[in-house]
Amino acid sequence: MTTDFHAEVEKVRTWLTTNRWVDQYDYWWSEGGVVSALQHFLARVQPRDWSEDDVTDLLYLLEQSSTNYIAELVTQSELMTLAIAKHSLARGGIAGDDIAEQLGHCIERRDEAEALLIEFMRDEHERTRRLALLSLAAIQSAAVPALAVAAWDTGEEYPRMGALSALKTIGSKLFPIYLSLAQEDGREHLVSLARKYADELAIEIPFPTTRNYSAPNPET
Repeated sequence: MTTDFHAEVEKVRTWLTTNRWVDQYDYWWSEGGVVSALQHFLARVQPRDWSEDDVTDLLYLLEQSSTNYIAELVTQSELMTLAIAKHSLARGGIAGDDIAEQLGHCIERRDEAEALLIEFMRDEHERTRRLALLSLAAIQSAAVPALAVAAWDTGEEYPRMGALSALKTIGSKLFPIYLSLAQEDGREHLVSLARKYADELAIEIPFPTTRNYSAPNPET
């Protein structure tokens, strides 16, 4: 039943082995070929019936794809999203960034999604952790404030951007404080994000002085 799907994935593997940087790489993610095979596979095989080989190829496509469309196909239902997330975590977080991002849409199974996202927050890759935090914010997890403060305290620009966005999404009382700190940080992307949020909310960003600043408690 899954022969066509696996055959098409194998073609991708073979292609990428010798042609990784060739422009035609994007051909694999257009309609037809592996995309059609994936669509047909997902339409007829339920997550509970995925074999180990099925999971291997699904995660491979997620990891290699150059478009969000593959992730959207594999996570088109909450059951699929939760299933592929569990398989990813069991295999060390393969394609964790794409999957963590999609978990933010699991509203009906919020508690299950939250537990999986907390696990993705331990991933070694910063992007995965950042997207997991943003998805936790999307489902209004109570864990967000503490996790956002921890991300901010890394001192890195992108984790700080994720922290600021997450605090804004949940409407945290900490958001104005970190909006101000983002402006003070001075790095281009973080400052640009802070100004964007300030403009959206029509507020002025206060300028705290570091020597008088003490970290707030991570509570909403």
